[in-house]
Amino acid sequence: MSGRDLEGRALLVTGGSRGIGRAVVEAALARGADVAYCSRDGAHDPALAAEASRRSPGRRLAAFRADVAREADVEAFFDGALAALGRVDAVVSNAGISREDLLVSCLAETWDELLATNLTGAFLVSRRAVRELVARGGGSLVFMGSLQQYGAPRGASAYAAAKGGMTGLMQAIAWEHGADGVRTNQVAAGYVETEMTRHLPEFARQRFVESSPMKRLPTTEEIASMILFLCSARSAGINGQTLHAAGGIREMFL
Repeated sequence: MSGRDLEGRALLVTGGSRGIGRAVVEAALARGADVAYCSRDGAHDPALAAEASRRSPGRRLAAFRADVAREADVEAFFDGALAALGRVDAVVSNAGISREDLLVSCLAETWDELLATNLTGAFLVSRRAVRELVARGGGSLVFMGSLQQYGAPRGASAYAAAKGGMTGLMQAIAWEHGADGVRTNQVAAGYVETEMTRHLPEFARQRFVESSPMKRLPTTEEIASMILFLCSARSAGINGQTLHAAGGIREMFL
């Protein structure tokens, strides 16, 4: 999807400083939206701001520091974003972390850290997002999911549990607030070239490529396009759904 289908809308993006989140921010600005994003380091990217100004004159871009696992940070991010943009029409809950460890050797601290960011973070973001969107008479909430919600290869049981829980959360919100005009969906990605996945060995990457009907990996820009489709009025009839963005792969394996 392209053009200016987000003209005049205000989007909030968590984990927007790199990877898929940054691709969402860049694409949203190019399509006419005002954007506020957060990251744990809170760094404002001058290059991103300059590019936004060049491609979308007059569009507003605001960056904030926030750890989505912390309730106070999430509330402060929304407060700051609303002050900067004046409104919110869509929220993309993208922030996440990954740790690899077998179930039998996974420390409780590792489990807690993964669920705090990937699941509790999604809860904290969606709770505030729904309150704001209901007050506005509706809007869109999109989660960044993963094929690992269906199970995971070696060493990702905690991550899989968090993503599976997020899918249940997404569907529950869709039922609870669909009648309020809030559409809640998610995009489930497989292997995508980002900082979080670059540590995987080349043989793993090649296996995904070879098993894909497309014989290539989806790009961050393609994932962002699906997310923004769900943020736009073009997806007005879609609620409580998972859109798979993995080139035809339906499960993770190594």
